[in-house]
Amino acid sequence: MNIHFHGLNFYSKQPQIIFDFYKALGFRVVQEKESDDYYGAALALTDEKEPVMWIWSIPEGKEQPCCNNLYFTTDGKVDEIYENIKATGIDCPEPIKTFWGGTELTVIDPDGNTILFL
Repeated sequence: MNIHFHGLNFYSKQPQIIFDFYKALGFRVVQEKESDDYYGAALALTDEKEPVMWIWSIPEGKEQPCCNNLYFTTDGKVDEIYENIKATGIDCPEPIKTFWGGTELTVIDPDGNTILFL
């Protein structure tokens, strides 16, 4: 059996804000919003066509699922990514040196989801 990772579903009560946030971080748009009813936009998580992150609206009266966490490795360029994020105007804490010697950057999106760059 082959299992292929295709992407992540993000659900938000503010899908356009979430879409714009990740687009500002530099993620490539794969699919623009399809409908006001369900939103349905997608951003590429890598340089390839997939995996992707789909952003969906949460229907009125429904609870937002628990927050999501995205994890990315950066070939040791965490400081460069930090500078790029700061240049967009997104507020984020400086990268930290971990107890094991690596450098991590954690960014929180407008829905409270975390993005970890390592």
